[in-house]
Amino acid sequence: MNILLLEDDELIADLVETVVTGLNPNIRVTHATTLTAARHAWQRQGADLALCDWNLPDGSGLELVRLIRHDDKHTPIIIISARSDREHVRLALHQGITDFIAKPFEVTTLHQRLQPVLHQIHQQNQANGPSVPPLEQWLEQALSERLQLPGELAADQVLPLLGRAEELTAVELASQWKNHTALTARLLQLANNISLKRSGQPLSKPSEAIALLGIPMALNCAMAMALNITGSLSTPALQARARNYQTHCEQVAAIARAMAISLNLDGASCHAAGLLSRCGELAVLRTLQAYVDRGGQPDEASLDALLREWGPRYGNRLKIQWGLPIPLRELAGAVHMMPSHAPRKTLLIMHLAGLRVASKLHGPDAERLLRRAGLDPAKWLDTPA
Repeated sequence: MNILLLEDDELIADLVETVVTGLNPNIRVTHATTLTAARHAWQRQGADLALCDWNLPDGSGLELVRLIRHDDKHTPIIIISARSDREHVRLALHQGITDFIAKPFEVTTLHQRLQPVLHQIHQQNQANGPSVPPLEQWLEQALSERLQLPGELAADQVLPLLGRAEELTAVELASQWKNHTALTARLLQLANNISLKRSGQPLSKPSEAIALLGIPMALNCAMAMALNITGSLSTPALQARARNYQTHCEQVAAIARAMAISLNLDGASCHAAGLLSRCGELAVLRTLQAYVDRGGQPDEASLDALLREWGPRYGNRLKIQWGLPIPLRELAGAVHMMPSHAPRKTLLIMHLAGLRVASKLHGPDAERLLRRAGLDPAKWLDTPA
């Protein structure tokens, strides 16, 4: 299912895309920030649904509506705009739109309004008998699209926070969400999109990301992810591996943070990097679940080999997709590979934390690494089984 999204506000676009992709695992979103780009996207590949803002840098979203309606009388078109007075709504309806959603919107409202439209499109596409490609082709194709992690938030974890938005602080929210890998990555991605444009300075701490975005936007992002009905894994073999990877990430994050704090180093960034250290494998699992939902049947015996092969590629792709700062990427990567040349102590810490969780932090080499990082071997060395 192909969705054309015309929206020049990056935060709003990301929020809408999160809601849309959370309603169906087979959705591909083409995001345009200008009317010109949207026109080209429509003429090049069409769309099953168009979502467009009204005011764009180079014109009105109604021009895209007219173009689509000239070519196609049936494709659903939904305007999402702050121009929600009666006259503008009437004008948009006259052009043949399907629905009008006013800004600012509640994420739950957007979810409810889009769900029946996407369900109808899905039913129509299913009636056309979509084929399932070979698994390797499916995994390769996903690398060129927007990768996602399995859902990890429940709505009842976010709803109570919405009522306390005015009293919450960025530090409190970061603490509550400290073990949510996908949400941590999403908040860092959105905040760095802003921070790099404003100051050129990257952010590596979730609390800094939340402070920059603001509490309301951070809560909206969390609610959008909580409403993601495709994010959870329903296949037992995939669920089991996701639990193992998530537990591994949380353990690495906790140990790395403790090591860093003991040396008066940046524990928050080490914790965030630990959470992201298995993002590639988690994204592969999400992609495999989408394959199963489409009717594919991956061989359970080959799952671990697939994860070893595709996990690093997906991880690298995600780090670029999320726009993670280079230092944070290096920290996450150091969990798996020993830094080679005069590394920062935090890089050594990440590698040591990975060894500790894998029960491989023992012997003379491990002791030398701990001393090199400034850590007490008596406290951190494992006792080999």
